Amino acid sequence: VMNFGKYLLIFPIFLIYLVLTMFICVHTALGDQEYTYYGVVPSKIFRYVLIDADNLTSGWRIGFDNTTLMTGSPGYKDMLIAMKSLLVIVAAKNDTNIEVYNLTTDDLIFAGHLNSLEKKFVLLANGTFFKVVSDKQVSVLLLNYQYLPPDNVSEGPTPQTFYTSTEGLYIGKEFVFMASEYQAGTFYRILALEKSTITVSREDGEKSTISLEANTYKSMMLTPFRVYKIESTGNIMIQSGVIADTGGDSCPCNLVPSAEGGFMGRFFYVISSKSWDSSKEYGYRIMTIEDTHVKVYDLETKQVINEFSISGGNGIGFHPSADAICVQSDKPITLSYINNGSLGRVGGPGNYGGYANGVMFMDIQPYQDTPIFLPTDAYVEAYFFANEETQLIIDSDYWSIEPNSVFLYTAIGPHVVRSDKNVILQINFWPFEPQFQGLWYTGAIVPCIETVNVEPTATLTPIVESFPMIYIYIGVGAAAVAIIVGLFLIKRRRGTSL
Repeated sequence: VMNFGKYLLIFPIFLIYLVLTMFICVHTALGDQEYTYYGVVPSKIFRYVLIDADNLTSGWRIGFDNTTLMTGSPGYKDMLIAMKSLLVIVAAKNDTNIEVYNLTTDDLIFAGHLNSLEKKFVLLANGTFFKVVSDKQVSVLLLNYQYLPPDNVSEGPTPQTFYTSTEGLYIGKEFVFMASEYQAGTFYRILALEKSTITVSREDGEKSTISLEANTYKSMMLTPFRVYKIESTGNIMIQSGVIADTGGDSCPCNLVPSAEGGFMGRFFYVISSKSWDSSKEYGYRIMTIEDTHVKVYDLETKQVINEFSISGGNGIGFHPSADAICVQSDKPITLSYINNGSLGRVGGPGNYGGYANGVMFMDIQPYQDTPIFLPTDAYVEAYFFANEETQLIIDSDYWSIEPNSVFLYTAIGPHVVRSDKNVILQINFWPFEPQFQGLWYTGAIVPCIETVNVEPTATLTPIVESFPMIYIYIGVGAAAVAIIVGLFLIKRRRGTSL
């Protein structure tokens, strides 16, 4: 009996040992496959507008909810005020486990699992620092949408952003994400780095197919708040957003990832405009560490539309007149679509507007000097996130970032950033004028920190400038004139001989 009692005592101890062993093994396995996404919800999500849009001295009031100013984001009590933002997490694979934390308090906000093409909405209060952890790659979208969207939702804000692939890179052959568009428009673009046959599948099974040559693009309209899976035989990039054209009121901005990986590179593909507003202090901006020569190509005509020689440590702004462009340089550069924050008359003599704003993400690769620009006529909050102990250098100043923490930097103007580990940078900015202005934004994809230093495998084909069509037309016209003149002379000679 005593021996039997001994076995009864040993058995539960053995069970506890097995459970603990299994827990440690599973935890270790999940830990080896963790993917982390950091960000912060803007703390002041509102917008003031002039009482008289044509008079700078008329005073300011909080904006009212209307289609011109809201751009798809629902206001609070019919005003341009938001108390929360929507975090949208989409799984690409079955049995994806996700956790959402408050980064400041380490409180668990949500834990659960998703299957392929399933999404989870998480509402976060203004000013919340968040961390999303998953055991498989997911798409994480921060959206200016303060309610859980109803089933019959017909529009949302159009994110000014590039999308990450199912491998966590901005370049890839498979993308899974939730779309959001303001009104009906072709606000999504597929930019083909390689010759590609592309299948666009919606969550309800609707499909379409697109064929693109390398260095071309396609605009498309996607249904808001529906999940899409985009598969391609070649490497592509996907961007959503708009360029503020002549007379446009709001000017959401974004940073442009390189087609070579990261945000520092020699090849960039991005949308542009043929109707830039010369009264706004905005446009594309190139920054470089080394002396470099840059060519800007129109992706439709393959013509060089801008060309610059830039000395090291400097930058240049430009307005490329094209619907989509490729920027090629002989040395690494950074490229951004940025508004300096100044308030001006939109469309020349039009009303005062051009509301500059941005919730922009980029990655800082280890041991790489990365030039950035923080608008000089705006409030700027630059948040550096790290998942391990990191040494950060901004210009000549050294800073330390603890694991799972954030460092805030607010000095405006150009800077050079360097780190010894993977870093995610989120830049929030909004106009100085009025001094109590807030940040009314659209949305942006939150990148994964673990894949910051992973290089894509795309084969890039430099654009060779084609012979300008205008010269072909002139040549054909000249040839036609020569033929007509020749026939006339022959006829005249024949007439004389008679």
